[in-house]
Amino acid sequence: RPRTVIKDGSSPGNMAVASAEVASTLKLAVLSVGIWVSFVAFGYAQEHLTSHEFGEKKERFTHTSALVLLQSIGNAIVAYAALLLTKGSKVSITGGVPVKDWLIVAMGYLGAHKFGLEALRYIIFPLQVVVKSCKSIPVMLGEVVLAGEKHSASKRMSVFLLTLGVLVFTLRAPKKKGSEEFHLDAKTLWGLFLVFLALCCDGIYGPYQNKIEHAYHVSEFHLMLNMNLWQGLFATMLILPSGELTECIAFAYRHPGVLKEFAIFAATMAVGNVFIFKLQHDFGALTVTKITTIRKLASVLFSVVVFGHHMNPSQWIGVFIVFFSNQLSKMTCSVLGIKDAPPKAKADRAEAKKTK
Repeated sequence: RPRTVIKDGSSPGNMAVASAEVASTLKLAVLSVGIWVSFVAFGYAQEHLTSHEFGEKKERFTHTSALVLLQSIGNAIVAYAALLLTKGSKVSITGGVPVKDWLIVAMGYLGAHKFGLEALRYIIFPLQVVVKSCKSIPVMLGEVVLAGEKHSASKRMSVFLLTLGVLVFTLRAPKKKGSEEFHLDAKTLWGLFLVFLALCCDGIYGPYQNKIEHAYHVSEFHLMLNMNLWQGLFATMLILPSGELTECIAFAYRHPGVLKEFAIFAATMAVGNVFIFKLQHDFGALTVTKITTIRKLASVLFSVVVFGHHMNPSQWIGVFIVFFSNQLSKMTCSVLGIKDAPPKAKADRAEAKKTK
């Protein structure tokens, strides 16, 4: 039976595929912008909360571990509310996923945060940023090992170029007067080891979310709820022995105005998480990592424009590589004659979902 062909020569099937690709690209753009906007607002709220001076004694809020617990609670509440709205009151909190799987992914989630923060006690912040900018690589490896992903050549090249661009941008930044110098001593090596552990955790929790989603077909709100619920539990176990939670409550009692700051902090973080977990659910951990990496660089560029900071030519090259990494990767594969066929594993999963 001959296919129906439109006047321009394209078939309805091809038009449907093209339409789906446009819709997917539009969704990716909306989610990306949502992440960038919400986390710029979150960054402002976080900085204002931790730098604002409260009361006559001009006290500052320094209980950062309590903030991890606060954001976990806020994210979990929003995720549970979304589940009730979309799935009804009889929704399963775990989504049918064994608790041990949620524990694994939540421990990786918490470890990525804690090891990264702990490393700052031993190494300077710019060095931590440089190493963490390579996050896309362990996440991509984690997707291969844990979730069985098979990435196309252009995607692997894109990750390499994205990492290269951020490294060029960071390493070529002009040094400030009085800034700390880099010395490879025992203290620095320990700090780098902690960052390495943080990267290992990054390579576990994102791809493991992919594995859970593919195996149990849970929603993005199941991911968001359980990640933050279990991370909050672990954070509570860490801060209770230290007495930090008691100190945080006492601070709020002395300065009731901080409660408003807490609400803004938790709300902006929760909104950002809705976008992130939707992106994670629909596009995978590697896409989330790339978008958030670009978001960090975009924040720096925003600072350059607003506050008039200087950038040298090498840094602009790094910016160009980052923002055009996808196009450059496809051009490179084409020039080198590298085949860029769609990953079979991902195509098989997509087909399996359609038949369910």
